[in-house]
Amino acid sequence: RVPEGGPRRVLDGPARQRRLHRQLEALENDNFGDDPQAGLPRPGKRLPNFSDTAETGKKKKKTRGDHFKLRFRKNFQALLEEQNLSAAEGPNYVSAGAAPSRLPQRHFCAVCGFPSGYTCVTCGARYCCTRCLGTHQDTR
Repeated sequence: RVPEGGPRRVLDGPARQRRLHRQLEALENDNFGDDPQAGLPRPGKRLPNFSDTAETGKKKKKTRGDHFKLRFRKNFQALLEEQNLSAAEGPNYVSAGAAPSRLPQRHFCAVCGFPSGYTCVTCGARYCCTRCLGTHQDTR
């Protein structure tokens, strides 16, 4: 095994929490835009037949609702703030809760999602095998 370039840096509890919070924020902001393949036809669908007799004349342009969706899109946090759910009556996203589980917490690999039994000593991320550890160390 080749030794690493310097001493191993181990993160303390608050640094791990900050890193975890930053990763969760990145996941919240990921895929914020629309699906790029939403306009493509599905593989099993039949496509409409186009005839050669095209209508001549002036056509009226139709405005689509997608324009407003693209122009005024908001992230999840902005939608929650807009709803002002803390003042609403009854259970909602902010006030809903469940009792804690009686079973122990399950740990999943940060790379592949399988159940994990190991923890990275540097950042505290979970991994399941040496291959996932290598991937984690390369992308950390």
